Amino acid sequence: MKKTKKTKKKAVRKIRVCKAAPKKKITEKAAEKPAVAAVKVFEPGQIDEKIAECCGVHQLADAVMFVAFYPRAETVEVAAEFNNWQPEKNPMVKISENGVWQLQMALPAGTYRYRLVVDGQWQQDPYNYETELNPYGQLDSVLQVS
Repeated sequence: MKKTKKTKKKAVRKIRVCKAAPKKKITEKAAEKPAVAAVKVFEPGQIDEKIAECCGVHQLADAVMFVAFYPRAETVEVAAEFNNWQPEKNPMVKISENGVWQLQMALPAGTYRYRLVVDGQWQQDPYNYETELNPYGQLDSVLQVS
């Protein structure tokens, strides 16, 4: 009879490697250079100003344009005096994958109070600083159409 040697198996730990980001070999020159990225630095308040330039409510020649930025929202609607506070009558359309929503509509001249309804949650338009206290103790956004 032959004797066989029993060998102990070592536990092998498998490591998963992400194929999406292959490892790059770093040369000595590259390791010496600090990584520099072109980053636009904004002063405090400038970011809000830039967003407000495109978002909010804007009067066009023959219509009013509502623009909002809600990247995670499933639905954004406008509830206002002009639609009897029924948000389903004026849904906004998601115009980009980064979360920009838009609604364009013709309105006669006048002053209107409105709110945005984001995924069922009523809120004032964060990009319109014209507001008025409503009977429920919350702020409505105010739109003046001329």
